[in-house]
Amino acid sequence: MTWVVLLLFSLGIPAAYSRSHTLQYDVTLVSAPTPGVPQFSIIVYVDGVPYGRYNSDIGRAEAFISISSLPFSSLLTVSEHMQQQTKLAQEYEIAHRQRLDFLMGIFNMTNDNGDTHIYQTKNACELHDDGTIGGYQEIAIDGKEILVYDKERVVFKPVTHEAVMMSHLWNERYDSTYTEIFMEIDCIEHMKMYLPYISTDLEKKVSPNVQISSSESESGTNLHCSGYGFYPRDVEVKWIKNGRDEIHSEEAAQILPNPDGTYQIRVSVGVTPEEGATYSCHIDHSSLENPLVVPFEPNKRSIWYIIIPVSAALLLLLLIILGVFIYRKRMTKDPKGSHQRVGTG
Repeated sequence: MTWVVLLLFSLGIPAAYSRSHTLQYDVTLVSAPTPGVPQFSIIVYVDGVPYGRYNSDIGRAEAFISISSLPFSSLLTVSEHMQQQTKLAQEYEIAHRQRLDFLMGIFNMTNDNGDTHIYQTKNACELHDDGTIGGYQEIAIDGKEILVYDKERVVFKPVTHEAVMMSHLWNERYDSTYTEIFMEIDCIEHMKMYLPYISTDLEKKVSPNVQISSSESESGTNLHCSGYGFYPRDVEVKWIKNGRDEIHSEEAAQILPNPDGTYQIRVSVGVTPEEGATYSCHIDHSSLENPLVVPFEPNKRSIWYIIIPVSAALLLLLLIILGVFIYRKRMTKDPKGSHQRVGTG
């Protein structure tokens, strides 16, 4: 079996490229069936843009590009092409399952008592703007990276001390020459095929929508700046105090994907409100000519949440004072009245 990377969705249109590009394959394999999660999946990215996929649930290779965008001459071969990729993906699943079994045996892992283990590999090639070629491959088990491909020595080397002995067994068992061939030949050829089909997506830019909110905590006020619906992925979001001082967030902000292919992010900071201080969220994105500056305006309702309880407390205090005053007034007029008994005749 030839270990070529799968999901070869393109049909070979040559093109010239003026900047660096990356083609990446993310492979995930789960050791036991898990509800809602395919046991095996591959997702293909070109310059960070999802391009195609295969997983054991759908059982076939799929391209994310629109069929209508293909040249007419290519439409006739699409069906046969996808069938070929489906067959390769199924063979690739068998190969990776054998590798997962090998790793589970080395690390003495089992699926007993409902335990589930996850094998992941990330394969990529890079075509730089000066014509040179790079790439990488990483292998992880249960979210912990254990092996990385050494392009110069054409072997996999361990990332952790526990993986040293395993790396020797791995290199004896699996020929790294296939990784080298994929990275330097197959992957680069595939990339050149794919790029024309997603050139529109690579050039697409969608400006972020921004929403500002706040919440109260024991330590003060938390300010939240949410940017959503933007594309491409790279974005900078930060909070600024008094128009000049950046407020560093203690919470790591993650850029998350949306179902429509755009992205979202939320940056939160904790502040202690000061009289006269201003706060604003600054968003910089390639779709914008100038960074967006969105000021934080305290929610008027939150002010009422403070005013109403305070007013109620003051009213209660006034009623108590008034009651005491009336009681003392009556006692002054008739100090014995409260102790007299009514006679029976």
